[in-house]
Amino acid sequence: MRMMQVLVVFAAGLASIALLAQSDADFQGYMKTVAGSNGKFQKGIAAKDKAVVAAEGAVLETTFKQVEAFWQKRNVTDAANLAKQAHTAAAAATKAAAADNFELAATEGAKVGATCAGCHMAHREKGDSGYKIK
Repeated sequence: MRMMQVLVVFAAGLASIALLAQSDADFQGYMKTVAGSNGKFQKGIAAKDKAVVAAEGAVLETTFKQVEAFWQKRNVTDAANLAKQAHTAAAAATKAAAADNFELAATEGAKVGATCAGCHMAHREKGDSGYKIK
């Protein structure tokens, strides 16, 4: 029992370090994951494909939680809130699709893209070699 408690505390510590170690390169990876996954997610909703929506919804939810932590670490509240809205919308769309409510899934799925646009306008700028964080 004591060993299990030590392992849990150790694992929690490693998870905390991982969140704190997020870099701009990690963030770029999150954005690439979101771009690919959201396209599949939206197509899955349109095709009423529960399996695709479930798989890509899980990817989006997890990735946007990482994005939220990234912005929280930098004390950028509006961006963290937008990331939270995105992972909440992805989860709601996934739940709606699982219940065969693809109308609601489409509405919630559209919110994912809307939060992306809002954050990009506020926190992304074009640089010489592509986009960068403002």
